[in-house]
Amino acid sequence: MRKSFFEVALISGLLTAFACFLFLLLLYVLGLNPFGQYKFLYLPIYAGGVVGGLKFFMDYRNGGYLNGGRSVLMTMIINLSGAAVYAILIYVLLAFIDTAVLDLHKKELTELLLRYKSDAGELLDIKLFEAQFASIKTITAGDVAIDEWIKTSAIGLVLSMATAVIMKKTPPPTQ
Repeated sequence: MRKSFFEVALISGLLTAFACFLFLLLLYVLGLNPFGQYKFLYLPIYAGGVVGGLKFFMDYRNGGYLNGGRSVLMTMIINLSGAAVYAILIYVLLAFIDTAVLDLHKKELTELLLRYKSDAGELLDIKLFEAQFASIKTITAGDVAIDEWIKTSAIGLVLSMATAVIMKKTPPPTQ
C-alpha cells in the first residue's frame, strides 16, 4: 500500500479526534457536563471525520475508486487512531489542564445516584448503593479517558464498517 493511504488515515483520525475534543470543550464552556447527557452528540462529528477521510482518499488520492477491503482498513485506522487521540486529549484535560471538569462529572454522577435512590426506594440493595456511591469518589482522569476510548472505539467500529461498505467503489471491469 502506498504511503499516502496511511498518511490520510492517520491525519483523518487526528482531525476527527481534535474536532470531537473541541466539541467537548464547547459543552464545558456552555456550562454543560461534557460527559453527561450531551456527550454522544459528538457522533455526527466523528462520522463526518471518518466519511471525510475516506472520501478525500478515494477522490483525491485514488482516482475516485476504493475497494471494500481497503475502505474497511482505512476506516478502522481512522477509528482507532481517532479514539486513541481523543482519549489522550481527555486525559490531559482532566488530569493537567482543568480538574474542575472531572469534579463536575463526579458531582452529576452523585446527584444521579441520589435521585435513583429516591426513585427506587425499597427495591434497592443499600450495601450495593453505598459501594457505588463510594466508588464515585475514586474516579480518576484515567478512568474517564479509558471509558471514553472504549465507547468511542466500539461505536466507531460499527460506524466505520457501515461507512466502508456504503462508500466502497470499485472501478468498472476492463475488457
